[in-house]
Parts: sequence; C-alpha cells; structure tokens
Amino acid sequence: MNQYRVVEPTTPSVVARPTGVAALSATSGFALTLVLLGWVFAGMDYTIYSYALPLILTDLNISIPTAGLIFFLSLQGTFIGSLLAGALADALGRRRVMMGNILLYALSTGTVALAQSAGFLTIVRFLVNFGVGAEQPVGATYISEVWNPKTRGRAMGFMQSGYAIGTLLATLLLALIAERFGWRLLFIIGAIPALLVVGFRMWLPESRRWEDQQREKANRAAAGQKTGGFPMRELFGRDLLRVTTIGTVLLIMGNTAGGGIQAWAPTYLKVQHGLDISTVGWLGVVQALGLLLGYVGAGWVADALSRRYSLMIFFALGVVSLIIFGLVSGLALLGVAFFVVGVSIGGQFGNFVVYLSELFPTHARATGVGWCMGIGLFFWALVPLVLSALAPTGNFGTLFAIFGGAACVLGIVTAYLGPETKGLELA
Repeated sequence: MNQYRVVEPTTPSVVARPTGVAALSATSGFALTLVLLGWVFAGMDYTIYSYALPLILTDLNISIPTAGLIFFLSLQGTFIGSLLAGALADALGRRRVMMGNILLYALSTGTVALAQSAGFLTIVRFLVNFGVGAEQPVGATYISEVWNPKTRGRAMGFMQSGYAIGTLLATLLLALIAERFGWRLLFIIGAIPALLVVGFRMWLPESRRWEDQQREKANRAAAGQKTGGFPMRELFGRDLLRVTTIGTVLLIMGNTAGGGIQAWAPTYLKVQHGLDISTVGWLGVVQALGLLLGYVGAGWVADALSRRYSLMIFFALGVVSLIIFGLVSGLALLGVAFFVVGVSIGGQFGNFVVYLSELFPTHARATGVGWCMGIGLFFWALVPLVLSALAPTGNFGTLFAIFGGAACVLGIVTAYLGPETKGLELA
C-alpha cells in the first residue's frame, strides 16, 4: 500500500512526508524488525520441540525411530511451504504471503499443546513447519529488495539472528519451567506473541521492486504483450542453471550438517550423557549464544571479505566443531563444542539468504530462493530420520561427526566454485 500522498499546491508539486504509523511503516528498519520477529518465532518453535522432545517421547510413549519418522513427515511442511510461498510471493506480493505465514504458525503452534498421539502431533507439526518454511524465503527476499546493497549482508544477518534469539528464549524457557510445568505450556507461550505480529504486519509496506515489476507487467499487458508469472522450469534454463545448482547444493550441505544435530542433540545429551532436562536446556542456551554470534557475524564477514569466503569460513568451523561435539565427553568440552557448532550453523545460514537473494534476478528471486531453501529443508527433514534408524538408542555422537563433517567439507568446495555477488545491485 502506498504510504505517500501527492500535495497539489500551485507550483511546484511536492510529496508530503507520511506521519504516524504510516511514517514508521515506510522505514526499512520497521520492516526489518517485523521480518526478524518471524524468525524469532521460527527459532522458538523448532527449539522448543527439539529440546522438549525427550519429555514428549515419554509422555506420549513414542520411540526414537518413530520420533525420527515424525520429524521427517512433519518437516515436509517446511519443504512444501518454502516452494509454494516463493511462487505465491512472486505472484501475489511479499506482504500478503508473510501475513498468512505468521498466522498459520501462531495457530498451529498453540495446537501442538493439545497433542495426545503421534498421528495428531505429526499433522499439527506439519502445519507449523509449513508456516516456518514459507516465512524464511519470502522474508529474505523482502529484506533483500528494500535494503541498501552496501549493508545488505549485515541487515540480513541481523534478520536471521532472530532465529538465534528465538532459540535462546526457548532454551531459557525449557531450563526454567519445563521440569516443573511440563512441555505443553511451552507451546502455548510460543503462540501468543506470534498472534500480535500478525496485526503489526498489516502496516508492512509492499516491496517497491515487486510493485515496479507488477506495473511493468500491466504495461506489457496493455500493449498486448505476453505476461505471466515466473515458471519454475526457468530456474533450470541456460541463464539460471548454474546459480540454481550452486544455491541448491549449498543448502543441501548446510541442512545436512545442521539438521541432525539440531533435531537430536537434546535427546543425545540426555540419553547418552545422562544429563537432566534443565542442564540440557542450559547447554541449549550456550548453543543459542553461538547461533546469535554466527548469524550477526556472518553479515559482517560477508560485507568485509566476500560472500563466498564467509561461507567457506563458517563451513570450516562446522567441520571441526561437529567432529569434536560428537566424540568428546565432559560437560565443559561439550559446552565449548556446542557453542562453536552454534556459531558455525548460524554463520552458514546467515550467509545463505544473503547469497541466494543476490544470485537470482527480481522476477525469479522469491521462487529461486524458495526452491533452494525447500530442497535444503527436505534434507533437514531426512537426516533426523536416517540418524534415528542408524542409532535407535540415541547414541548419535559418531553420526554427528561423520554426516556433519562430510557435509561441511562439500559445502566449502561448493562455495569456492560459486560466483561472487558482493556489492551487486539487484537485477
């Protein structure tokens, strides 16, 4: 919605400044804050589920292999949501889709607290993950289009730090109240503030780049020229095949490295190392601080060096930290390794959205980013299933080292082969 009105005195014509809520919503900082909150709730939800999982398994009498299947089936929501939301955002606009995403997330997150069976839990978690998967590529596309390219990396790193903030809030909740009040209250707490964000996003302005593109389409239609949405098959055409391949492989490697440990680390720490749920929660706080540092630091490193070098640095941290976390014992060593794992994962994903948003032109951006994220999220869902089948008793340490370490090595190679995008004006 246009927040400006044209004042028509005699001469010359001037544009009035917006006031009140309109003035606030016209600022990119307001937009960044609202998009960041979407990532906060995404981080809260996934972390609450993963860290409360040992309690959920006991309460609902679910085995680890069955829990792995629930992870896989429910996380298909992120895969499908990421693919569909990108195409919808290119067709209908960024703002409308982001409002729908957060509403679906809020309603379905609260409903998780009512789960009494594995089947119900799977369905509701699918809906939650659909909202989360849809939020991420559209939010990243939106900020990339409204922000100054000179500081875009930092802005998008800050945006994604919302996931780490959500993780931090979730692990604090788990450490402080889960043992006393149980796991259901955690999901109710996670849903309430998300409903407030739905209202605030009503004032979010639409992306000017998207609106300009819609006007161009209207002009072509008026001139009798062919118009239409961006067909996904063009991602694999001559012009975009290379960037689509690089982006997809990077996201596969990052999600393979992070998917297993983010899903099963709490269960691993409780089952294999015998830690109580509060101690697991405090270790989660340590990792969340690492995630926060990684998300924020990724933008600074990407702006200071390059997108590719920043990716390679954080993948290299992943190789070392995942191997150490999977093989050491002792609370102090586990804490240090878990912190660096957080830095690595945060840095990788902090770089992903910056890099992907710059790889694709405006007409294909949300669809391209959504495709890469969607395929990556499929592997985020697949890895917990594979690990649960290979380690049904919860002894995941060696698997974290092997799967995560190998994925990070391949991520380094892929980033090295990709094109550099630092400082580019978006096409």
